[in-house]
Amino acid sequence: MEKPAAILTLEDKKIIDDTLSPAAYPQTLASAQPPADYIDIKTPSVTKKEFSVSVNAIKTNFFDPVVWEQMKGMAEVFKASGAFPAEDNAAKLLVKMQAGREMGMTPIESVKSFYFVKGTINIFGAAAQRRLREHGWNIKYKDEPNKCTAKIFNEKGEKYTDSLTFEEAEKSGWTKGTYGLKPGWMEGANRKLKLRYGVISLLIKTYVPEVLGSAVDIAEVAMDAAPVYEAYKNQLPAMPDGNQPATEAQIATIEAIDPLVHPINITRQEARDLLIELTNKKKGKNG
Repeated sequence: MEKPAAILTLEDKKIIDDTLSPAAYPQTLASAQPPADYIDIKTPSVTKKEFSVSVNAIKTNFFDPVVWEQMKGMAEVFKASGAFPAEDNAAKLLVKMQAGREMGMTPIESVKSFYFVKGTINIFGAAAQRRLREHGWNIKYKDEPNKCTAKIFNEKGEKYTDSLTFEEAEKSGWTKGTYGLKPGWMEGANRKLKLRYGVISLLIKTYVPEVLGSAVDIAEVAMDAAPVYEAYKNQLPAMPDGNQPATEAQIATIEAIDPLVHPINITRQEARDLLIELTNKKKGKNG
């Protein structure tokens, strides 16, 4: 048999309420004193520590510190191997591998695909043609005596055609060196390859520059074109007041030619040289 529930009378309820009332406790918690034998155990203080991370240890879209260290190690081994040209020090090999990595190449493929010309990194013709195919372009050549016509096309129906003659290469100053005709421009297979690489350079820089990736031009073309530009620049007379700050007109012209270039604290002579360089690049892209 279940025990009946207790029934509280009004008097019982009043007794309970009075007992629980704060008035029944004259000492509040704030004024209460701990007993004599009370030991105060304080919570240990936590010291806030600041951690700094070097920017060289942060992974970004274009930089991976782990891969970078691995490539530095490979560059040292590659240099020590003696398997690469003497002028390719570890730093240059590292730049080649980084450029290749940005273009989806393996380390060995990278160091074989790039060449430095006058402080710029360029890609060899064979690698450039491979890059075209990787970007979905097919290539067709039509070789004639002292002339090459090339056509690139893709599955989207896009197609571009251009040609280069030996006469045009001569007029550009590409074919002759200190001792006459350069070996690469001798009649036969050498000239055939030079004309092919030359016309492919025109097509890429004019229509599909993204194929070059981190490179400036095709190496075989840059080897011929860069000395011509340097010789032309060196023949120019020194600019009056060349050490003075560049004029507003020079700065405005530079930015008009290439909106991505914003020269700061350059001299008039440096501005003129930059204008020549940008103008030549623009001419190259326009074929």
